Amino acid sequence: MMSLQCDSCSPIPLLPGAAAVARRQGELHGGESVVVARVLTEPDWDKVRAFVRRTSRESLRLPFGQAADFRDDRTLRRLVDIDDRSGEMIWVLDEGDAISAMAHLVRLSPEQAEIALIVRSDRVRRGIGELLLRITLARAAQHDLKTVTALVLYENSAMLRLARKLGFGVRNSSGLTVELELQLDRGQIDTAHVCAGASAGATLVAAR
Repeated sequence: MMSLQCDSCSPIPLLPGAAAVARRQGELHGGESVVVARVLTEPDWDKVRAFVRRTSRESLRLPFGQAADFRDDRTLRRLVDIDDRSGEMIWVLDEGDAISAMAHLVRLSPEQAEIALIVRSDRVRRGIGELLLRITLARAAQHDLKTVTALVLYENSAMLRLARKLGFGVRNSSGLTVELELQLDRGQIDTAHVCAGASAGATLVAAR
């Protein structure tokens, strides 16, 4: 089904409400969530390039905070790549195994990580961003992180609303951006899994 090979697979537990998000009519349609915890391969980058081609310039500008030329491979790799020693990428795939949304989870210290996410332009307003954010927070809790932060442009009102809905508060405000923070409680994690079909399956693509 996917070009990615799975060395180790496990379900991703979700924060409360995520299973309900995944079940909403019209969402996901048999897609799955994939955690990439290793250096991206060329087939991975092909998926990322396809995602960028189907995402508007404005949708790309808001999460990255700059109007970069994502068609330039060097720029794309600089902004999207992960350090597999301190970070991982989470994807939500659609029914054709194309990336619908992606998130970065980057450890800043043993107890803190920064997250960022983006939804493909044709998949917005379907609850996918909320589902992905909940999955990302669950991953952070699994890593025993205590604090998650996110740097968001003031004009990115949709992301600010979503973050506040999930409990983020303002940590700092400067210029055009606001830094959000969430204190994680591992006890908040719901044991419900996102399943294939009406919801989404979860695959861990482990480090090699």
